[in-house]
Amino acid sequence: MVLTRMACQALVLILSARLLGVENYGVISAVVAISLLLGPWSGLGYDFVALRAVSRDKRESSRYFWLGVRTIVRTSSLLIAASLVIVWLWFNDHYRLDLVALVFTAELACLRVTELIAKIFQGSHLFREMAVTRLSNSVGRLLVLASVATTVSRLTAVQWAWAYLLAGFLSLVFSLLLLQKKIGINGPKSASNGEGLSDGIHFAAGITSVRLNSEFDKALVLEFAGASSAGVYGAGYRLISSAVAPVVSLVNVVVGSLFRLQADSQRVSLRNRSLLLITVATSYGAAIAIALWSFLPAIANMIFGEDFHAIVEGLLPLALLPVAMSGRLVGEQVMAAASKLRFRTMAQWIIAVAAVSLNFVLIPEYGWTAAAWILLVGEASLAICYFAAIIRFKLSGDQIDS
Repeated sequence: MVLTRMACQALVLILSARLLGVENYGVISAVVAISLLLGPWSGLGYDFVALRAVSRDKRESSRYFWLGVRTIVRTSSLLIAASLVIVWLWFNDHYRLDLVALVFTAELACLRVTELIAKIFQGSHLFREMAVTRLSNSVGRLLVLASVATTVSRLTAVQWAWAYLLAGFLSLVFSLLLLQKKIGINGPKSASNGEGLSDGIHFAAGITSVRLNSEFDKALVLEFAGASSAGVYGAGYRLISSAVAPVVSLVNVVVGSLFRLQADSQRVSLRNRSLLLITVATSYGAAIAIALWSFLPAIANMIFGEDFHAIVEGLLPLALLPVAMSGRLVGEQVMAAASKLRFRTMAQWIIAVAAVSLNFVLIPEYGWTAAAWILLVGEASLAICYFAAIIRFKLSGDQIDS
């Protein structure tokens, strides 16, 4: 499943880059990055709350599905409306109303419900179904774009956004049918009293802070360095993040078991398992980094075309990124399993604010390569911070001192 998803994501990336060209791809990268930044607030982190609750009691699946859906519908409507008002007032040609409406509807509504369903499968230990749910999104995009590519050689940003929305809707419908078949969801009950909302907001805030470092820089590159630079940087980053997909899958498989290690007497087991996961993940990241260092220039020129040849300029930070990302991906889930969301959120926001500040200063002067270096330092800082916190299990009575 992981290899299939990686292959689909790679093909979607190639098709998108070739159909859009470097400048349109730069605009799309920035708009999608902003939608990903807002994504955790569509649902207020209830997908995390659902994962934790279902991991502890599978009978909670139906209840937390409807809690999540209600919250996603309400919050996504507000977020999309507010974003369109901001774009209308901004009068920036890069951020057209129709483009933002299409991408944000796909990301903040369709894909958020799909991710909620994947989390419910994950909490129920239905890992194949979780993988199929996430794979359906990549397959949907691939089928839609491949169909388009048979008739046209170029797409505008708005045309690509229509394809993005259609793929997101198809993935949502498929995921709902799979959920009903495998688990069965009862009809919606009365409104919730907001149980778990605080932890969900902590989770959303933490994800937002990470994406301020890893996603928002695409919008800043577009603003300060131009569409071509944003296209080159966006393509390079998506290529790297696709290569880290196996680490994401590894975390998805084991995180449910980490959530069940709640008691103080289980802290030693939680620490040991976490350190093992970090070792495995960063080792994989190192292997990918070596491969990228050796072959990224040739790969970029071959699959993206000559428009994207400038990826070679940022080879060093992009090639090293998988090591830091792998450590961060494991560490942030361990913090959640240890119920240290406040600690995690604090660390993420401190680094995010520093990264955004540096991006404002350095991107106008050094372009997208500055954003790549800042991203690498931010991911590495978070990974080190989480590793140090896990080590402190042993130094403070087998509990994290936040």
